Amino acid sequence: MSEKIKVLIVDDSKLTIVGLKTTLNQFEELEVVGEANDGQESIDAVKKLRPDIILMDIGMPIMDGIKATKEVKKIEGINAKVIMLTSHESEQNVLDAMSAGANSYCMKDVEPETLLSVIKSTHSGASWLDPRIARIVLDKFVDKLGKFLKTNTTTDLTEREIDVLNLISKGKSNQDISNELCISLNTVKTHIKNIFQKLEVEDRTQAAMKAMKEDLI
Repeated sequence: MSEKIKVLIVDDSKLTIVGLKTTLNQFEELEVVGEANDGQESIDAVKKLRPDIILMDIGMPIMDGIKATKEVKKIEGINAKVIMLTSHESEQNVLDAMSAGANSYCMKDVEPETLLSVIKSTHSGASWLDPRIARIVLDKFVDKLGKFLKTNTTTDLTEREIDVLNLISKGKSNQDISNELCISLNTVKTHIKNIFQKLEVEDRTQAAMKAMKEDLI
């Protein structure tokens, strides 16, 4: 039989700890090696017990689970994987936990068999996110990606090109733009050519529409 996965439970609720121990003791693959009631206790317990998996709550006194996760990850010679097992599903908690080094994020209402699967997969090096949490992370990623693309599109245009684009969106002719910006017609044409290439459009109307859609002007 393969060596059991050693689990440390970190939670300030005695009732939760008892329930988790009862649940985990059903599985012969697991061994609950200890418990801690706050983040500070968990650091001492990790050094002493050297668990493979830490089931970490977030909201605890003295030191919360996010701070504790950061500290645990700093301990030399310890390769314990951290599974946030919590009732907290706010966007900020999720992102803070993952930034702190949590390997997986699981809600406390998880089914026992699913929790076993999460522990085993996390122990083997995978990461697992509760589907509700995955949606939060995905939405945040998409939002950041959109802002990244928008920022890079905007900054790719020079200040003068943005001036020209602004006038194009107002229906100004090349001559109007030349007069208003005090630049030659050839320079105006060069700017417009560069704008079309950078925005990947083919005419002035498309350029104006994209500029307004992406708040470039």
